[in-house]
Amino acid sequence: MSMRASSLFALLCSAVIIGLLSGCQLATHAAVKSAKPAFEADQPSNALEQLSSLSDEIYTAAYGSNRQLVFTLLQRLETVSSSQDVRSSGTQAGWKAFDSSMAKAKKALLQKNESRQWYTQAARLKLASDALNRPRVPLWLQYEGVLREDEQRLRTSWLMQSEGNAEAAAASLDIYREHVERFEVAALMQREEASVRHLQNQMTYAKQVLSGANEGLAHPDAVMIALDGLEQAANAVFKQGDGEAALAEAIPPGATIGSLRSGRAQLAEMFMAAFVMVILSLAGWRKYNQQQPQGLPFPRDNPKQ
Repeated sequence: MSMRASSLFALLCSAVIIGLLSGCQLATHAAVKSAKPAFEADQPSNALEQLSSLSDEIYTAAYGSNRQLVFTLLQRLETVSSSQDVRSSGTQAGWKAFDSSMAKAKKALLQKNESRQWYTQAARLKLASDALNRPRVPLWLQYEGVLREDEQRLRTSWLMQSEGNAEAAAASLDIYREHVERFEVAALMQREEASVRHLQNQMTYAKQVLSGANEGLAHPDAVMIALDGLEQAANAVFKQGDGEAALAEAIPPGATIGSLRSGRAQLAEMFMAAFVMVILSLAGWRKYNQQQPQGLPFPRDNPKQ
């Protein structure tokens, strides 16, 4: 009797858990079903995959200071990037900057002590090729957080209110500029050229204002105005054309942040409910099993005194 009851209990628990898991799978399938065709339609071409792969190899070789390999791979990249299948993606401004980066990398390879220069160009080519190959979730969007940290460091340097604060802020701005330079080609491939150029102009203006402040020729308020303009220009680059945040590109079409959070909450609640049901059932079975050998009847609602 005990073994039979135990088997029935196990079957009951299994049925409950399987039913809840099935419900979770159906809910998850329904949430992403409408997004699936959109992702399938956005698969990169083999030419873009080859472009991205070559750029990755160039970046790795540059990081390892393998000058000869970088030069050989750049020649292959130049051939692949000139094909019509590849050039049909991106923008005219983006490809102009891409070609310029290849030329600068080749020139730096022929000169001594220029490894930093061709490493920088390799990074630019890698991010640009990745943006073409993975337009929905490109790596360059991660620089939004990097620039925010740079900007915070820049403001902190200026607000130190100590001697040399303008120079410290200018040094932070130089780091900011290096980061923008890395993703410039990728951004030009996916954003309007005007927004990218505006960010570059704001960096130049901020540099001039900091230089003036260091020489006592610019009012401190002008620096804060320049930094605010720099922040706004950067935000514009990382936004889509309709004003939505760039990170929204990584969310499947047909789904929203709220619906995704709601789905996760429902999933957690369903698993919690299953866990509680199993624990309560197990507690009841243990109580029943302990009372059976002693010949005690299961408690009734109104036991006789």
